[in-house]
Amino acid sequence: ADISLRHLTGIQWSLVVAAFVGIMSVVIIAFLVNVLIAVFVWNPLSVGCIKYFIDCRYGNAEWKDILFVFRNNYVNVCVNIFLKQLFTFLWCLLLIVPGIVKAYEYMMVPYILAENPTMPREEAFQISRRMMMGQKMDVFVLDLSFIGWFILEKISFGLAGLFFVRPYYETVFAELYEANKQKAYREGYIR
Repeated sequence: ADISLRHLTGIQWSLVVAAFVGIMSVVIIAFLVNVLIAVFVWNPLSVGCIKYFIDCRYGNAEWKDILFVFRNNYVNVCVNIFLKQLFTFLWCLLLIVPGIVKAYEYMMVPYILAENPTMPREEAFQISRRMMMGQKMDVFVLDLSFIGWFILEKISFGLAGLFFVRPYYETVFAELYEANKQKAYREGYIR
């Protein structure tokens, strides 16, 4: 069972290399398609879902809120959410802990864009930083409190997540956003 590649001829090597290049090309194309779908479909839909849960608080949520980004400054929202994810990823490349800190620092960006889809990137990121100042550890602990719910979601093959855990989680974070927004109004860094 000695595996040796020395017996391959030049033509056989070219076939092996061609197969490898072909497989890698398919993997790269699939990755790029996945990224494009995430940026241009899933990210706007997630901001729409956030808008739906924010509107639930006021009792005026409608299912069409989920698609509102596709009608209201779609490109700005796509770019801002992509940059949020890119910046978080780049911070994670530096070290894991700074990446986690930045993820919590930028956590409110989708919520801000859900209410203000025309807001420029710099302003949305600045407001999110200010909203999360001094709260990152508390929100991290809040996230940890959902571990049991996420385990239940996995055990139920996603059914608990679909009908209870995810709506509960999103509602909790919509309330967190509202509390942070009220604090921001009181402190005067948003108008």
